[in-house]
Amino acid sequence: MNIKENGREIITNEIDYALKRMEKTENPEEKLYFFSATYAMIQRVFNIQYDPELIYAYFILSETYKALQGRIKLIEQGRDRLIPLTEEHFTTLCNLTKELVQKMKDEKDIDKILKKFVLLTYSTSGNGYYLHEKGLLKI
Repeated sequence: MNIKENGREIITNEIDYALKRMEKTENPEEKLYFFSATYAMIQRVFNIQYDPELIYAYFILSETYKALQGRIKLIEQGRDRLIPLTEEHFTTLCNLTKELVQKMKDEKDIDKILKKFVLLTYSTSGNGYYLHEKGLLKI
């Protein structure tokens, strides 16, 4: 990421706070609520310190949120109970968020971690669930 140190610090401080709150709750919707701070802060920073890598991260993290939130709503509404969300999804969400913030702090490449978020996101789809059940898609 090609942003100033203060932008990186703003992002990582916010993600650290969100992560602490995510790990503190057992409620999946509350975990997602705090997770939404990750991409929201990234967007705020790239509006001031533009960097295409931040947009890439924003897009993947916001799509992860939308996929998990959408799956929760479908299950709650009884419209699709075949594809479950498990504790593994939310444990992975926390672990990936922790890995992401550490890479950002260390000024390391975040591409591989973002790809892991994509796999988590895909696991909420019909085909993703199928691949996960076959043991091919690991989250």
